[in-house]
Formats: sequence, structure tokens, C-alpha cells
Amino acid sequence: MNRYLAFIIIILSLSINIFGRERIEFALEPALIEVVYECRTALDTLDIENNSRVNLMTLKVGKSTSAFYSAELKYSDSLEHKNREYALKTIEDRTLRRHLARLPKYKVFKNYPEGKIRVHDRYDLCDWIIDEDWENPSWKILTDSVADIMGYQCVLAESKFRGRLWKAWFTFDIPISDGPWKLCGLPGIILRAHDSRMHYVYEPMSVRTEGIGNVVYYDYKGGIRFTTSRLKSLQRKYKSLHEDLHYKMVTSGMYGLSNKSLKKRDKKPHSNYDFEETDYVKPKLE
Repeated sequence: MNRYLAFIIIILSLSINIFGRERIEFALEPALIEVVYECRTALDTLDIENNSRVNLMTLKVGKSTSAFYSAELKYSDSLEHKNREYALKTIEDRTLRRHLARLPKYKVFKNYPEGKIRVHDRYDLCDWIIDEDWENPSWKILTDSVADIMGYQCVLAESKFRGRLWKAWFTFDIPISDGPWKLCGLPGIILRAHDSRMHYVYEPMSVRTEGIGNVVYYDYKGGIRFTTSRLKSLQRKYKSLHEDLHYKMVTSGMYGLSNKSLKKRDKKPHSNYDFEETDYVKPKLE
């Protein structure tokens, strides 16, 4: 069995098995604002211009909670859960499969559970839930630095947060203390943000306050979820990023596939890439 066929069989079995699993979706509260951001992530920090990935992420904020996620992946996961034909299409259509694979798998829920930030993520062949204490970055507001963003007068603020220096532009015109990813804690919504090295950049594409529905907590995939701490999650994710995923699946004997003689493929380590949070100890790689 060649490598590509083995990989497809594994993904197919994973997709078919989602039917019958519990679909989790419930409203936390009415949303007050929705901001869609263009998020640019540097995959090679030595060549940001030519090796970055761009995705759209949605932030919905209510009175006390918020959700940050890929709306496109949310829609696809929801459809895949209840529509077998679509689930099979994601397997058979290589272009669609590759496109979905490039979408951010993580989603961030602030103040759910109360006083916590809950992150859903997928890596190392597993689905993870990471609950952490809700920590607001400590900001320094630079009132002499202003910008017009999406028609709003914005002020610059800076914060050293979990290993990176962040610059964020917020507006007093929308007094909602939230922003993209885990950034929050300013006296207005954050419309633009980036770290000092431009490895992570958030630019607003749209801002809406009408007809935006609820802040929703959801998990359409169902199945087994593993829990871990924030720092352990970063360590494990870093290690999985450098592993040969196909080699790991086949030699593990998952789904009846086993090939102990399979050799690891040469794979360039992601040595020039790191996460938004860098305040963790990198694990030793084999």
C-alpha cells in the first residue's frame, strides 16, 4: 500500500466516524460586535515576504464572552458533521482537502468557562482542549500615535505578552475590551495588531454591529478530546510540528495499518517558525 493511499484511508475513516457523534453548539449570549480579521502568519521568519500564510478569522464579542475562530472551517465542520456527501467530497477532492488543511484549527473562547480562556486545537493526531486563566496583557497606551482604521480613530498601545512585544490599535468609539486571538484588556476594541517582528499580523476586513447573532460555543467534531495545560500544549505542538506525521501514523499500527520497515522521510524542521506565545521551553527533538 503506497503512502498516499494509506493516508487517504486513515482520513476517510476519521471522517466517516464523525456521524453519530454528539454535536455541541449553544449560544453563550447575544453578540455586540463582529470583526473579521485578515491574519498573516510567517511560516519562515527569515523570508516573511514569500513564506507566509493568510487566513480570515472572525471575532464575535458579547457582554462578557467572546469567540475567535475560522468561520470557513466552522461552516465546513458543521456541514461535514451532518452531510455524508460533503464529508466524502472533502476526501475525494484533493484541492478542497488541501484548502481545508491550511485553515487554522484553533478557536479561542474568552470567559468560557467563567474566568478562563478555553482553546480548542488539533495537532499530534489528537483534538485538544486547553483551559487557562484569563490573563489580560498589561498595556502601555501611546496617545501620541493615532491612525484611521476602517473609519475609526484608533490609538496605539504596546504590551509584552507571553514572549512577544505586541502593538495594537484600538478605538474609544467602540468601548468593548476585546480583540483578536488572546489580545484584550484595552478600553476599546482592537482593530489592528501585530508583534514587533511582524510574525503575526491582524488587519480588520469588516466591522459589524447589526444582525450578527450570538456568541456561540461549538464543537462539531465530537469524539475524544484530550486536556492539557497551556505550556505543555505548546511543547507538544512544537514537537509534533517537527515529526513525520505519515511515518507516525503508519508505524503506530493505527486502523490496522502497520509498516515497521517504513523509513522516515527527510523533512526540513520548522526552525524559523514559532507560535504567538514563545514563553515555553522547547522540547528536545529526536
